Amino acid sequence: MRQENMRRLISVASLVIIMLVFGVTSDSFFTADNILSILREASVTGIIAIGVTFVIITAGIDLSTGATIGFAGMLCANLLYHYNLPAGVIMLISVLTGLACGAVNGFIITKLRVPEFIATLSTQYLFRSMVFVFAIRESGVISNKKIENPGILIMGGSINGLYLVTIAFVVLAVAGQFILKKTKFGTYVYATGANRKSAELSGINTDKIRWLVFIMTGLLCGIATIFQVGRVGSVTTDLGTGMEFDIIAAVVIGGCAFSGGRGDVFGSAIGAVFMAVLQNGILKYNLPTAAQLVVKGVVIVIMIIFDAVYNDYMQKRIQKKAKEATEMAGGEA
Repeated sequence: MRQENMRRLISVASLVIIMLVFGVTSDSFFTADNILSILREASVTGIIAIGVTFVIITAGIDLSTGATIGFAGMLCANLLYHYNLPAGVIMLISVLTGLACGAVNGFIITKLRVPEFIATLSTQYLFRSMVFVFAIRESGVISNKKIENPGILIMGGSINGLYLVTIAFVVLAVAGQFILKKTKFGTYVYATGANRKSAELSGINTDKIRWLVFIMTGLLCGIATIFQVGRVGSVTTDLGTGMEFDIIAAVVIGGCAFSGGRGDVFGSAIGAVFMAVLQNGILKYNLPTAAQLVVKGVVIVIMIIFDAVYNDYMQKRIQKKAKEATEMAGGEA
């Protein structure tokens, strides 16, 4: 069995195990409403994780996704409150804002040669500051206004119980997987992450590829913002705070390696569902907030350590097979 398929089976098995644990210990876990709620929670994280999957496969990282959501959401809320723009225009602005944030990240990284971690950590603070710049104020005090535009609110709704954000997540995940596995761009993404110098020698413009994956991530942040704002019905200054860590955890749990060159969108989708199941299950125990964070952190750390050990084992196994094949070829000669 291929390493990729094996890793995906491990991710699925982990998801099944954690679902069984919560299902056995909580009577309300395996209910239709709860399962649909889990899928809704997983969808916002999962939509952004699609883009972050591409970033991490290129051996990059994006720490600004949560702040991008906050910036796009607050800008849209501001424009709705002051100008009452049509829902379609607001949605377009959200997508373009996310795209612009991704483009800024890509420019800093590929043109100014700033490492991804430093660049996106810096833009995280920049985009988060923009949240406060566009925050709605009354008498100088930030005020959280309720969004009443029906075109925006409908994005948080459902069709026959299935939330629109979940439908969007499935469609985007299928499209992302197709792009990654069946297009030249996807091949270049893998090549860039596996060995950037070799990719450049092969004629691949790795800077362009890296820039594009950050733009894609920003665009998906803008899309996710529409659904998140539609669901909540308001925008606060902490919208998206900390979300980037859940997104990265989902991608890593799904099988992407920080070293680049490995992983796919379907694995990240499984990781997003895993994170949503974990959060949902912990809440049902009615633990104190601190205890919830500890449990969540421990599970994520265990999964990441496992992934690191697994990757090291598989790498040694591949090297061993390559050495044996070389020795056999030498003996036959």
